[in-house]
Amino acid sequence: MELNDRIKAWRHALGLTQDEFARKAGMSKASLVGYEVGQRKPGSEALAAIARTGANMTWLLTGEGEMVSKELKTQQIRAFQTDAVFRQLEKIGELLDALPEHKRTDLLAEFLSRAEDAAEFISVVRQINELRAAQKKSA
Repeated sequence: MELNDRIKAWRHALGLTQDEFARKAGMSKASLVGYEVGQRKPGSEALAAIARTGANMTWLLTGEGEMVSKELKTQQIRAFQTDAVFRQLEKIGELLDALPEHKRTDLLAEFLSRAEDAAEFISVVRQINELRAAQKKSA
């Protein structure tokens, strides 16, 4: 994986569009696009800006180590991801508003059903992990 791929992978890990990431990093979208497609190499200021979003500089430059810097707090990543989720929900709301009422109702019912299925799946996985941990302790 090359530097341009790692920059793009980091942006995707944060759940941000190019516009959003460029804004958060304090660079132009055109610069970011150039970095991501490999047309331009980021200088020290751009690399520092990307690192301030939480990317591990060693990983960013070499591909070695963890993607996330040790200094980055978990809540910062969650804040980036939460922002992305809220933007996605706003977009869904806009799209739903444009639909006829019967379509909107059907889609919302399907969305709710899928969300409930996902929550149930997560609960089952958590219970399985707890049982495995208990078995290891008793063994």
